[in-house]
Amino acid sequence: MDPLLDEKFILTVSQVLPEHFQKTLQVQAEREAYGPSKNEGFCYENATCVEFVGDLNGKIYLALDGYTKLKLLPRIAKSFQIDPTSRAHSSSIMMEFANQISGKLISEMRLGRFEIDILPPENLNHKLVPISLERYRQYILIFFLKDRREEEYLGRLYTILLLEKYSQK
Repeated sequence: MDPLLDEKFILTVSQVLPEHFQKTLQVQAEREAYGPSKNEGFCYENATCVEFVGDLNGKIYLALDGYTKLKLLPRIAKSFQIDPTSRAHSSSIMMEFANQISGKLISEMRLGRFEIDILPPENLNHKLVPISLERYRQYILIFFLKDRREEEYLGRLYTILLLEKYSQK
C-alpha cells in the first residue's frame, strides 16, 4: 500500500472533477467530505463505473441519487447538444459524462508519469454493487453541487474510488 499514491489520486480527483463541472456545466462542485471507507457495497439511482489499468489498477464510480440526476441530466444533455427528454438517451448521456471525467483524471495521472488506461464505462444504475475489501482500498469523495448564478442546490455527487491492493506473494 502506498499512501502517497492514494493521496495523489484523491487530490487529482478533487481537482479535476470540480474543474470539469465548472467548465462544462457552470456548476460548482465543492468537496464536502472524503476519506477511507469500508462499505461492502452500494446502490444508487445512477452509477457509472470506469475501470483503469496499468501502473495503478482500480475503479472509479460516479454515483447520483434521483434528485441530483434529475437536476443534472438536462445540463449535461445541453452540453452534449442532445434532447434530454428522450429517456432512451439518459443512461448513455450520464455514461459519456463519467467517461469524460475519467479521461481527464487519467490524463492528469499520465502527466505524473503513470502509465494508466481506462476501460469503457459500465452502467450500474439501480444495481447492488459489491466491493471486495480484501482486494481494494476504498475511498469516498462527496461533492456538493450548486449553481451559484441561480443560487440553486443541485444535489450531491458520490465518487467512490477503489485502488487495488498489492498482492503479498
